[in-house]
Amino acid sequence: MKNIFFPKVNSKPYFAYYISAIFLGALICVPGTNAKESDAPTVPMAIAEEKPEEDVSKTKKAERRVDERKGTWTFQWGYNRTSFSQSDINFRGPGYHFTLKGVDARDKPQSVDSSYVNINLWETPQFNFKFAYYITNHFFISFGEDHMKYVMTPGQAGTISGYIDPLAIQRARFGTSPESAVYLYTFPNNLNQFAGYHGGGQTVNITPDFLKFEHTDGLNFFFIEPGFTNSFWVSKDGQHAFSLVGSAGGGPVVCRSDVRLFGEGKNNHFHLSGYGVTAYVGTRLDFFRSFFIEIGGRGGYIDLTNILTNGRSKDRATQNFDFMELIGSAGINF
Repeated sequence: MKNIFFPKVNSKPYFAYYISAIFLGALICVPGTNAKESDAPTVPMAIAEEKPEEDVSKTKKAERRVDERKGTWTFQWGYNRTSFSQSDINFRGPGYHFTLKGVDARDKPQSVDSSYVNINLWETPQFNFKFAYYITNHFFISFGEDHMKYVMTPGQAGTISGYIDPLAIQRARFGTSPESAVYLYTFPNNLNQFAGYHGGGQTVNITPDFLKFEHTDGLNFFFIEPGFTNSFWVSKDGQHAFSLVGSAGGGPVVCRSDVRLFGEGKNNHFHLSGYGVTAYVGTRLDFFRSFFIEIGGRGGYIDLTNILTNGRSKDRATQNFDFMELIGSAGINF
């Protein structure tokens, strides 16, 4: 009897289909395919692992101690009081060549007023500024300016030697400055005592009609100094420190000399007048890594070989002296 529900069929074609289906299923489940899928998430994981390393390096950089100065800069600005040694001032020009010996001078500090905070009057007080670059944690190279003011004390007694031609005095009367005119016309014969030859022991009073002599705009000392700093106290968190600072060097001096000689003269233009050598020592208090205040003293020697005097091209003066500054300043580390 024939089975009408399951008719007999040829099984060979279907057997091939079954084999093909099994083979395709095996390909889908190949381990290599799953491995590629599992490797895909490893790329973001690697990136995630690098981020903490970057954060650590940034943290280390931010945690630089205040006494770890290598590769950093500092800038400071401050003010000074200055004292000067006695000086021999040599004057020369057509008709005269004389020397005033043992001349006293003082500085000219600005009174405490708006000039210390007015940007348009920044050069009025006796100021100091300095940049420094740290080659190591302790050694640096610095450059800056000390703006000092030098004022010869008027009316003082001085020793004179040399020669002054009476005609040089008479010629100067034609160019008398307004500020000298009052004294010259009040005491018209006073200048005559300076004419002629003077031996080394003659003493005279340096009156305003004879001489006014200042570097008040000013006595500008530009310097380059190698130096060192050593912290003898640093806070536990490395943010604050108390240090000793020292340096030595030298550089050119640029003056604007205000001179009246025999009543003739003017406030001259800025000019290269000479050079100076100096040494500095001070104490510094650093706080919060970025800021500091510094109190120090600078001593040195200045030799001015080219001082403009009465405005005439051939008239010059020379002098040299020692100086001592007391400097207070504030600055930043960067």
